Amino acid sequence: MARGNRTGGSGADADGPRGRVERGRDKLATGLLVGAVGVFMAAGISACNTNPHAADVPPPSTVEQQPAANGKTPNTESSAHHSAPKPGIELPNTIQVFYATTPAFQDLTHHIVLWNATQAYKAMYAASYQPAEAGTPDLKRYWTGTGYQQAHSWAQAWIAAKQQPVGFSVLSNVVVENLTPEQATVGFCEDLSGVVRGNVQTHTPGKALQPKDSLGDRIEYSMVPTGVKGQWQVNGESIAKSSPLCPAPSDKRHRSSTH
Repeated sequence: MARGNRTGGSGADADGPRGRVERGRDKLATGLLVGAVGVFMAAGISACNTNPHAADVPPPSTVEQQPAANGKTPNTESSAHHSAPKPGIELPNTIQVFYATTPAFQDLTHHIVLWNATQAYKAMYAASYQPAEAGTPDLKRYWTGTGYQQAHSWAQAWIAAKQQPVGFSVLSNVVVENLTPEQATVGFCEDLSGVVRGNVQTHTPGKALQPKDSLGDRIEYSMVPTGVKGQWQVNGESIAKSSPLCPAPSDKRHRSSTH
């Protein structure tokens, strides 16, 4: 009886050593291709959902990590892979916040209050990127009372509309006023001409939140200490629309403040 040819297209015995090696190579190549696609997709998702800019206002020394009481340096290996800080305020996804001019610190308490105000602003924008509920841990950490209700409602409205603020906000004329151990007021101008309404479902930009070359809004935070050293919260927010105190920064100013 004639026996069928068991060789592949290359003439090698499919069950022989060479055939087994070639099958192994094929499996390895397939595995590498799948792995490469997975890495590419992960890199793409990461690039879309992160903003590399670190906080423009550095944390005050009272909230920085200090050496342990025994004199040993705390273990920081888990954060060693993070990149070096860059100008700008870190926020998730496609929203960025910049200072037209970085505020100067008058003293430690001034620095602490301003840093917490910055974190509160960031937390409000970050909350608007949640899929369903705006009540994030950071929103609860930096906002309280009526202020929390205002920030939560603002972020929740974005979520309900299936929209997200996309672009960059520029803060200017930042002042810390009425600063006492019990309360403080932080005021600043907010230029939103670089922010548009992004559609969550179609990923397309919509109308800008502020016409270009128009007056910005004047924001005031009332803030109170929490009793924890270095921690203040916003307990109220007032907004003066199109304030004469807030002329629109130039495009040149925008570019110079981003790097």
